[in-house]
Amino acid sequence: MIAINRINWNREIWRKIFNSVAAKYDCGVRFILDAGRMTFEGDPDCAEEIVKEAFSLFGGNA
Repeated sequence: MIAINRINWNREIWRKIFNSVAAKYDCGVRFILDAGRMTFEGDPDCAEEIVKEAFSLFGGNA
């Protein structure tokens, strides 16, 4: 039997997805991880729309 180590990188994965959506629209928003929390730099309205679109890609609601 092979042991599987489970690593929780959810924040890093979401950060990459959010930054990819931001790059798609070239709106200058950048998501960062700071002390285990995700924050963003840039326009808050644009960041909100990016999160909504990213969640909609996976069938979720923001």
